[in-house]
Amino acid sequence: MKRFLSIFLALLMVFSLCACGSKSSDTAAEAPGAANRAPMGAPEAAAEEMGFDLAGDAAGGAENELPEVDPEKIIYSAEITVETTEFEKGIEQLKELVAKYNGYIEQSSVNDANYYTKSSGSYYNRSADFTIRVPSEDFSTMSGDLSSIGNVPYSHTYTENVSAQYYDTAARLKAYTAQETRLLEMLDMAKSVEDIIAIEGELTNVRYEIESLQSSLNNWDRRINYSTIYLNLQEVREYSDEPAGNELSYGQQLLHSLKRGFHSVGRFFKDLLLWLVGALPALVIIAVLLIVFIPLIKKQRAKRRLKKAEKAKIKSDNQNKE
Repeated sequence: MKRFLSIFLALLMVFSLCACGSKSSDTAAEAPGAANRAPMGAPEAAAEEMGFDLAGDAAGGAENELPEVDPEKIIYSAEITVETTEFEKGIEQLKELVAKYNGYIEQSSVNDANYYTKSSGSYYNRSADFTIRVPSEDFSTMSGDLSSIGNVPYSHTYTENVSAQYYDTAARLKAYTAQETRLLEMLDMAKSVEDIIAIEGELTNVRYEIESLQSSLNNWDRRINYSTIYLNLQEVREYSDEPAGNELSYGQQLLHSLKRGFHSVGRFFKDLLLWLVGALPALVIIAVLLIVFIPLIKKQRAKRRLKKAEKAKIKSDNQNKE
């Protein structure tokens, strides 16, 4: 009995794994027919003595394993950069947009301005990164609506078709589930302690495979049902998306360049004024030091010149005496 049980467990594993790979209709059609089966040997006979039909179980696992037309299992994701001139407002608009499409923010990080940056008025270097999950049916619509927050200089969409891996894992899960059912039936019929221990050991392995395969399917389902958007929100003074040169006439290009020049000059003097105001205390101290030390330096130079002139006169008088 123990020898037959060991052989049966091994054959049950083999037939279950074979059922995972049997996806064609020809295999499914041939399995049920008794005329197409090979003559059963001693292991198969031993299995039937215990009330199990290995060939029938394997065929049943392969037959109607998948629907005739399988829906595609595709994972969508995107990387998008959005520029905004109103940082706080942009974050609020993003939250409203996520709520509108029944999504959620999975992860976020904000690089806010420090005290020095705020005091100098340079808010435009702030940024934020978001990992957003949104229902797949609303993925394209929400990606397009992000332009309502600000300028979108960069956008890239990724697609990953996991249909083959998904359905192969589902087929293996079905085969292992059928194997678990057979092992439970065998456990009810086992009489000796050795048989019970052997069956429970195999049942533990099968259940581990079932949990692993089910976890993989659940993970795929989450990524398939909810697409991912990796959003980088940047604060800028002005948008970088400007009309391309080949879309403008030469006169318009000159006017556009002149405007950019005036803007640059304006920013330069604005930043210069902020720098001067910030450096004013240091400039005052330097001015006071110059006012105090310059007269002293002049006096020291005058004394040196006077001493030098006296020495020259004394030397001249000595030469005349000689």
